[in-house]
Amino acid sequence: MRLSPYTAVLGAIQEGKKMDVVANNLANAATPGYRKEAARFSQFMEMETYTKTDPGPIHRTGNPWDIAIRGRGYLRVQTDKGERYTRAGNLTVNDQGQLVTQDGWPVLGQGGVIELTGTDFRVDPTGQVYDGEEAVDMLDVVIFPPGTQLRHEGSNLLVPTQAGAVPMPAADYEVEQGALEGANFSVVEEMTHMIETSRVYETCQKIAKASFEEDKQIISQLGKA
Repeated sequence: MRLSPYTAVLGAIQEGKKMDVVANNLANAATPGYRKEAARFSQFMEMETYTKTDPGPIHRTGNPWDIAIRGRGYLRVQTDKGERYTRAGNLTVNDQGQLVTQDGWPVLGQGGVIELTGTDFRVDPTGQVYDGEEAVDMLDVVIFPPGTQLRHEGSNLLVPTQAGAVPMPAADYEVEQGALEGANFSVVEEMTHMIETSRVYETCQKIAKASFEEDKQIISQLGKA
């Protein structure tokens, strides 16, 4: 059966959007705690992306400012748009002595913004933060109710897509200092996905072009009849 050129064009558009999603994932392959995005299409052929929350591999760095969460949970972060969430544990301290992300957003503890007076920063497996020998706060690691979808919002931050989604304290986790979680996808698999999507995209383009040429010939012949 002959495939409509418009169906082929629509297929090419969809595959092009998929390639954009895959390309963005690959661009973040080295981003600590990055969560893979995937594409799906509704019955009306509208594409939406969703964030996969599977854990990524954890690698030792030896840097005391790096932390990784083993298990479920996200760090709470205070931004100019409100609270956001991340698995990126490559932290630092700002001029005000606040524990912050690489983009300068304060990391929140159970008592609010975590403030440090020295450089002897320690975190134990429970998330207790120490400034030297003094326990100053507990990392506020949170989870979301089942079914909550998260989306990326720049700076490796996540935010729930559902209005009113309230985070809850996480329980089944450990914090590992001197380690970072990597992106939660295989670069090889994602590259394979890119190649497959690219091939389908090119096929749809060829079908569309051939179909349009066939239609032009039919119209031309009808005009001569």
